[in-house]
Amino acid sequence: MFEFLFIYSRQDYARSELVFTADWPGWLPVALMLAAAVGITWMLLRRRGLGSAAQLAALGLLQLAMIALVVLVLLQPALRTEQLKPGENVVALVADRSASMAYGEGTSRLDVGRENLLEAADGSDVTPQFFALAAGAENVEDLSQLQPDAAATSIGDALVDIIGGARAQSLAAVILASDGVDTTGGVSAERLAEIAAFGVPVHTIGVGRDRIPEDIELVQVVTPDKALPDSTVTARVAIRHDAGGDARVRVYDGDELLATELVPLTENAAMTTAPINLDLRDPGYHRLQFSIEGPDGEPERRNNERSALVRVEEQQFRVLYFEGEPRWEYKFLRRALDPEGNIRLASLLRVSPNKFYRQGLESAEQLECGFPAERDELFAYDAVFIGSVVAASLSAAQLDNIRAFVSERGGSLLMLAGPNGLGNGGWGQSAIADLLPTRLPASTTDSFARIKAPVALTPQGADADMLRLAATAEDNLDAWSALPGIANYQATGELKPAAMTLLTVETGTGSQPLLVTQPYGRGHVYVLATGGTWRWQMSMPLEDMSHELFWRQLLRAMVATAPAGISLSVDTSHGESEVRLRAEFRDRAFQPLDNISASAVVSHEDGSELTVDLLPSAEDPGVFAADVPLDQSGSWFFEAIAERDGEALHVARASVYSESGQAEHFNIRRNAALLQRLSEATGGQYFDAGNLEGLTDLLRYSSAGITEQVLRPIGFAPAIFALLLMLKIGEWLLRRRWRTI
Repeated sequence: MFEFLFIYSRQDYARSELVFTADWPGWLPVALMLAAAVGITWMLLRRRGLGSAAQLAALGLLQLAMIALVVLVLLQPALRTEQLKPGENVVALVADRSASMAYGEGTSRLDVGRENLLEAADGSDVTPQFFALAAGAENVEDLSQLQPDAAATSIGDALVDIIGGARAQSLAAVILASDGVDTTGGVSAERLAEIAAFGVPVHTIGVGRDRIPEDIELVQVVTPDKALPDSTVTARVAIRHDAGGDARVRVYDGDELLATELVPLTENAAMTTAPINLDLRDPGYHRLQFSIEGPDGEPERRNNERSALVRVEEQQFRVLYFEGEPRWEYKFLRRALDPEGNIRLASLLRVSPNKFYRQGLESAEQLECGFPAERDELFAYDAVFIGSVVAASLSAAQLDNIRAFVSERGGSLLMLAGPNGLGNGGWGQSAIADLLPTRLPASTTDSFARIKAPVALTPQGADADMLRLAATAEDNLDAWSALPGIANYQATGELKPAAMTLLTVETGTGSQPLLVTQPYGRGHVYVLATGGTWRWQMSMPLEDMSHELFWRQLLRAMVATAPAGISLSVDTSHGESEVRLRAEFRDRAFQPLDNISASAVVSHEDGSELTVDLLPSAEDPGVFAADVPLDQSGSWFFEAIAERDGEALHVARASVYSESGQAEHFNIRRNAALLQRLSEATGGQYFDAGNLEGLTDLLRYSSAGITEQVLRPIGFAPAIFALLLMLKIGEWLLRRRWRTI
């Protein structure tokens, strides 16, 4: 209707400038309107006896408006538009040919995209150039022979290839037909800015469905990269789904079924995460295979499986327990932790001001002078417990070493309640008060309660692996509810902003924090505001291992976060075909090693091997990194070596399982958000497949190619004729009504 009335489309008017093409001097239209106004006024004054002044004025205005419309037409109005010069511009038609484009309902996504691209170019005065998009882009003769078989998609890299390679041509626009599935993790902000800087609009056509209720995906499996023998590790699985129900997850270690878990899928959510506990016994590398049962009619089952590699190895951790008095908590805590073969618990029990009772020693000299006075001696431990000890019993240097142990060494510190612990021991006013996750109250007789009260998990505690006493979340809550109440607990004071409460004690006046933690520097600090967990052991049946399990898991969690002198991590977020190795080398005092060179030996399970140089970081002393390509699936093993003058100083190991070529079968839902973001950043527009209205106009008005100015005369548009007719009819009707004819 708009085009019928005004000859051209709304977009034409929005993108054009209204001009008058009649060769008239500027004063002439003004003079004509003034003359018309004078003439109409004179005529109306002659007829002033035929109506009121208001009626005559209304008629005069209508007549003047009609004359103005006639003058407007005589001025020859036109639209001046900057548009592409016909036949001299190129538009890139880009079809995503990655494996995810094979999906569809009867017709593949690639076929749908191909049809829409040809439709977009049809009728426009541009020369199409055809491209296939995958990990990069390639120029093709036509789109008909493309097959959806590419193993990877990098939309950002492909567009840089296309637009950057067309600088010598008059590239007016890019039209991309894709499902938006990008195996590199998406288009980064830096890459997006690079594409936008070319000044070429990228129009995107989204194909595929945003929701696929009949499909379920095991998107991610997160496991620790290493574990101790005979330990329980927690794997966290992420399941993508568009419908509710249950998903059965099975975990295999080779041919051995380790676990079966029924995971309820969260209603009205696209993702459900769940923990799965796995018992790993024997040292060595364990390839864990995770699988889920999909619904009948599932379009893709390759996204129902994931693998992970966990290294089980003997490793010795050292823990120091400093206690100020012989009490039941000390006895039962040691009893719970003694069977931990991979953890050496050395305890220092003060029996008098200058006398200590030592247990768990590796040598007669260990802790001979009491709590370590030298930094190197303290840094040899991975975690430190401090029980019912007065802060003033440690020197300023020892307190400073504790601070450095947490912040620089990255060790874990646990503060236990007691008659001389926490606030009662003056730790809230000590030199390390800022380390603690709570602002401990000053010592008062009321800070220690002895009224029996139950212990409860917080939501954060329920998600913490260290507090898992049973396999399922429901059973875990039941296990904690079954524990006897504790009869001594201490006030913790106000929590600090970074603190997280994991356990509470439910008193008659409400909840009170019991186990609180916060990060500090490179390490972590915990406050356990009770010295009464031993009652769990005394009050529960002999076969119940809840007390032992609590302390062993807490201790393992504490030492697991303490870094070794050398560490090697593998970052897999750069895509399935590449990982980033990051090695950190420190001396005994945990200061960055300097004047060293570093390399990494990279080997595959098939026996192939290569050596890559690790380059030092300019920002982080002692840190070395390198990007390593993974050209095939399977287990990959990495060994980082620090050398000085050709002599190996340190060695660290890591591993990862690569599923090369499988990313295209995960997240097969259309990622319209990525395509929209790409179009918006480049001045283009996003279209759903099958609805390309307005795309031809967008191509015509593109400013990226060779353009020319075009004048489109408006002339006597139907809208002007209609308005003129309405004005004349209106004047006639008013004259009849007012009897002024």
